[in-house]
Amino acid sequence: MNILVIEDDQRIAGLLERGLTENGHSVALANNGWRGMEMILGGGFDAALLDILLPGIDGLAVLERVRLKRCKTAILVLTAVDAVPKILQAFDLGADDYLVKPFLLEILLARLGAISRRGQSNEAPPILQVGVLTLDRSRRTVLRAGNPIHLTRKQFDLLELLMRRHGLVTSREDLIEAGWGYLADVKGNTLDVYVHGLRAKLEADNPAQPIMIRTIHGAGYMLEAG
Repeated sequence: MNILVIEDDQRIAGLLERGLTENGHSVALANNGWRGMEMILGGGFDAALLDILLPGIDGLAVLERVRLKRCKTAILVLTAVDAVPKILQAFDLGADDYLVKPFLLEILLARLGAISRRGQSNEAPPILQVGVLTLDRSRRTVLRAGNPIHLTRKQFDLLELLMRRHGLVTSREDLIEAGWGYLADVKGNTLDVYVHGLRAKLEADNPAQPIMIRTIHGAGYMLEAG
């Protein structure tokens, strides 16, 4: 893969460059937020490793701005901050995965491989339809009987998988991978909080046209349309 490393710590950047290169990857470096954003928007990268604490603008600002520009490059956030709110913020802004420093190179390589495979997997249709619910993947919009439903990025990702598996049980593990990435250390109650919020938005004030997310105890969740 062609990988961009956005990291201001020269020692860490050097270790990443050497480790990734020795494992067959091409590596480019950026040591501040503005330069990293410029390079990632320039295209040509399969993935980017993005530190949060950067000079210029921080990694979360970089992440938000490149996603607003519809940049689809896979982004793995590297952070020394393991606070759950900060990690959830990164995912809501469009991170594909995260890794807390210090980390093992083997784990980093595994996660890069996972987000690469997801990017190469068979694409779902650009528009998904379940009952009165319409999800547009290219515009990242959701309509219910023509009326917009405003979802967070993670809620959108979870709903997309549930709609793709409409009528089938979707495991908790698959939902966590869809929302947070392969091998992400996400607690089950975090998933439950997101599903609860998604369910509330889908089921609000429309008993005549029910869209339900059923809890399948011990297995996962299932999307059903009345």
